[in-house]
Amino acid sequence: MFTLKKRSIIAAIVVISIGGGGLAYKLKNFNAEASTKVLESGKLISDVYTDKARYNPKDSVSVKVELDNKFNKAYKGSLEIYFKYLNNTVEKKKLELSLGSKEKKTVDISWSAPSEDYKGYLVEVYATHGSYVDDNKNTAVDVSSNWDRFPRYGYIAEYPDQSKDKTESIIDNINKFHIDGLQFYDWQNKHQKPLPGDESNIPKFWADIANRDIYFQTVKDYIDLAHSKNMKAANYNLIYGAYTDYQEDGVKAEWGIYKDSFHTEQDGYPLPEGWASNIAIFNPANKDWQKYIYNKEKEVFKILNFDIYHMDTLGNRGTTFDYDGNFVNLPDTYTDFVNNAKSSLGVGVIFNTVNRYGLEQVAKSNVDFLYSELWPSDYPNYYYFKDTVDKGYELTSGKKSTVIAAYMNYGSAGVPGEFNENSVRLADAAIFAAGGAHIELGDTGMLGREYFPNKNLKMTASLVTAMRNYYDFLVAYENLLRDGLKDSKNPISLNDIKTSTNGQANTIWTYAKEKNGYEVVQLINLLGMNKEAWRDDGANYDAPETKKDLKLNYTIKTGKVKGVYLASPDLNGGKAMKLNYKITKEGVDTKLQIDVPELQYWDMVYIEKE
Repeated sequence: MFTLKKRSIIAAIVVISIGGGGLAYKLKNFNAEASTKVLESGKLISDVYTDKARYNPKDSVSVKVELDNKFNKAYKGSLEIYFKYLNNTVEKKKLELSLGSKEKKTVDISWSAPSEDYKGYLVEVYATHGSYVDDNKNTAVDVSSNWDRFPRYGYIAEYPDQSKDKTESIIDNINKFHIDGLQFYDWQNKHQKPLPGDESNIPKFWADIANRDIYFQTVKDYIDLAHSKNMKAANYNLIYGAYTDYQEDGVKAEWGIYKDSFHTEQDGYPLPEGWASNIAIFNPANKDWQKYIYNKEKEVFKILNFDIYHMDTLGNRGTTFDYDGNFVNLPDTYTDFVNNAKSSLGVGVIFNTVNRYGLEQVAKSNVDFLYSELWPSDYPNYYYFKDTVDKGYELTSGKKSTVIAAYMNYGSAGVPGEFNENSVRLADAAIFAAGGAHIELGDTGMLGREYFPNKNLKMTASLVTAMRNYYDFLVAYENLLRDGLKDSKNPISLNDIKTSTNGQANTIWTYAKEKNGYEVVQLINLLGMNKEAWRDDGANYDAPETKKDLKLNYTIKTGKVKGVYLASPDLNGGKAMKLNYKITKEGVDTKLQIDVPELQYWDMVYIEKE
C-alpha cells in the first residue's frame, strides 16, 4: 500500500497552476490511499452522490459525478474512483474524461455492491491528469438488506398540490444524505380516522389537524418515489389520540384515559386556537380501542403503500385511570400495544418514547429500532445523547439501534432565522459517535421544533455541506460506529489538554469502544465552549477551538497493533488517514502515543489489531 510519511510530504507534493487560475496537487505515483490532503477546489467536480439511499448485497450501485469545468479552458484527464471499506480499497475504477470550457455533464459510475451484508463504504472520486490531482469529492454506500440495522431517519411534513417532478426533486435531494426512512408527519385527516372516505371514494385532498390541505396524490407520490430510492415510508399517528368529536366515528368514551377515577375528566392535549380539534387520549391497553385503531390503520396500508407504522406518544401524562377507575401506568401498556399492532398490521413499527418515558417497556417489544424524543428538561447536555444510545443497546443486548429526535436552536425557531452550524455539528457528533442517528433532515430542510412543518430556521449553504459530510461519514463508518461495539474502559489522555468522559464544557470529550479487531477512540471538541447544553436556544454558539498536532495517549490491553487511522467528517471528506504512533510496553499493556494532526469538531481514531 502506497503511503506518504509526514516527513516526505513537502517533497511529494507540488502545487502548480492550471490555466484559468485553478490549482492542482502533484502526487508522485498518485494513489488515493496516500495519507496526504488533496485540494477540494470545486473547479471540476461539483457533486458526487449515489442513486439510492441503501443497497442490497450484489445490487448495482450508480455513483453520479456532476462535472462543471470552471478552468476556463478545455480539460482532459481521468476520473479515478476508489471504493473503500475503512482504510482498504475494495475496488478501483478509472475512466477518461474530456470537457470543453465551461461544459457541464454528469457521469454515471456503475459498481456491483459486495455480497457481504451490513457494510458501509466510502467512495472517493478524484479528477486527475498524469500525476496531478485537480479535484476531489466523496460519497458513501450502505449495503444493508434491511434498513433497521443502520437507520437514518428523515421526514416529510408538507403535502401541497404539486407536480410529481417537484416531489421527485425533493426526494432526490433527501437521497443525497443517504436518508433510508421517512416519517410522514401529519399527513392524515383525523387521528382516529386517518383516511377520509373509503377505498372507493378517496377525496383529492383533505384538512389535517392544523387545517392544512393534504393532497392524496402528493402523499402517494412521496411514498412511491421514496421506494424508488430504497427508502422506507412511515405512516405517523398517535397510538392513543383522537379528535374530541370521536363519538361521531364510533369511538367510545369507555375506551378513554382519565385524570380521575370517576371518568369525569378525560385526559387530553390542547392544541392552538384555529386548529381542527384538541386531542382526546385513549387507553392503549383497551382491546376495543386497539381493534378500532388497528382497523383504521389497515385501511391506510391497503390504500397507501406505507412500510412502517410510526407510533407517537405525548410523554408522561401523570396519574391516569381507565373508565372503571383502575390506575393505568401508561408505559406498562406499550409492549402489548406495539406487539399487537405489528402482528395485526404486518408492517414494521417504530415507537416514540418521549424523554425515554417507557423506554424499558418498548425495548422489550418488537419495534424495529428505538426512537426517543429528548427534551432538555431531563436530558440537557451532550452526554445524554451517548447515555440514551448506550441504554438502548443495553436494554436490547446490542440488537437495536437508536434514533434521537432533538430539536436544535428551538428557542430561535419561533421567528425566521438560520440554524447555528456549530451547535448542529456538535450535536450530530455527539449522537453519531455514540452509535445513534438524529432525525433532523427532510422536505423542509431541518427540524427546529416538534411540530415538523415549522420551517422558520433555514440551513445555510455551509451547514448543508457539513451535513452531507456528516451523513457520508455515518454511512462509510457505520461498522465502527453502530455495529456491535462495547464501551472500553482503557485509559485515554491528551498531552496538555483537559479531557472529560462526560462531555464537560471546555474539554475534549473522549471515550473508546471496541469490537473484534478494532478499538475506536472518539474525540469531541468542546474547548472554548462555556456550555454543554446541546440545544443552543439562542442559535449563537461559536465554533470550538480547533487544535492541531495533538498527542493522544491510549492503552490497549489485548492484541497487537496493525495500524492506527484517523477519520473525521470535518477533514478530507471523511477519508481515513494513517497516523504515526509510538508504542511502549508496560507489563501486558500496550501504550500508544498517537499523532493526531487536527481536531475541529469530531475526530474518530481507530486502531486496527491483528
